[in-house]
Amino acid sequence: MKKLIIIDGSSMLVTCYYANLPKEIKEAKTEEDRAKNYDKILHASDGTYTNAVYSMLGTIMRLIKNQRPEYLCFCFDQTRDTFRRELYEDYKGQRADSPHPLIEQFSTMEHILEELGFAVIYDHTYEADDWAGSIANRFKNEVSIKLMSKDHDYLQLVDDNAAVWMMLRKDKYEELKASIYDRDGIDVKALNLPYRIFEYTKEYVKELEGVWPKQIPDLKAMVGDTSDNIPGVKGVSSAAVPLLNEYKTVERLYEVIEACNEKELKELTKYWKNTLGIKRSPLKALTRKPESDEDIVGKKAALLSKQLATIKTDIPIPFSLEDMRSDYNPDKLREICSRYDINTI
Repeated sequence: MKKLIIIDGSSMLVTCYYANLPKEIKEAKTEEDRAKNYDKILHASDGTYTNAVYSMLGTIMRLIKNQRPEYLCFCFDQTRDTFRRELYEDYKGQRADSPHPLIEQFSTMEHILEELGFAVIYDHTYEADDWAGSIANRFKNEVSIKLMSKDHDYLQLVDDNAAVWMMLRKDKYEELKASIYDRDGIDVKALNLPYRIFEYTKEYVKELEGVWPKQIPDLKAMVGDTSDNIPGVKGVSSAAVPLLNEYKTVERLYEVIEACNEKELKELTKYWKNTLGIKRSPLKALTRKPESDEDIVGKKAALLSKQLATIKTDIPIPFSLEDMRSDYNPDKLREICSRYDINTI
């Protein structure tokens, strides 16, 4: 079956940027000290920063050489002020501003990929994962889908014909290689995956996360997600997985709770303890009432968090499968590399 690789371009670029910084910046204690050493970041003769561009281009070319995908697509974040900020103004609110050398390379990388003829998509309404999810959903019955990111949210997109290639830290990758690949007798070399990439299938998501891929938004609805500042329901914690294994969704969980009278709620918490193994009842946290319109707790927090965590899969796609051909012009690549003083890929 033909293959479409959908790359989270923002995730890959950020990873490449921080992996290829000079030690003076990596070891600096303050942003001011880091900024003093920006001139040491790899750059072209005209001053254009290229450390992330250089590394990302090399990763892409190796990926094409080793995997030989028929189709390739890149999705980028354009802003944090997407529709999710309209739902919850503190969404990703804890994140510091990106450094200037990184911001500059987003534009540079997007333009390079477009020059090479690759499909590149981004806008001010949706995030990269929304575009990736919608593209995967649109074409998953026509080609085999591989989604490449380091964003945990992508796991909800895994199904029978779509796997997630998760970019991991070295220690995490080695842990999964030993506990999963080695256990299952999987030849990592035969997979020919990029460096420190673990392929999540439906079964591996269930084994490692405790829930099936489509339940990832429900899991985040209850436990939250600190990386995106999604609140979740404080006080549920470890009870989330057994509750979702029992009730499948947060909506169904609340239907059961709200159908009980006071006596039945006591029996319900006993059932959770004796049958589901939940030692500390999360009922109080799940049913806490907001004290004001700004108070996000209980059911309100759960439903909002699920909405924030759910990747959209229904955005109209403005191009065809053939528009995502992975072919590129080597002469154009050489011309681009020369323009940015990149001598080798």
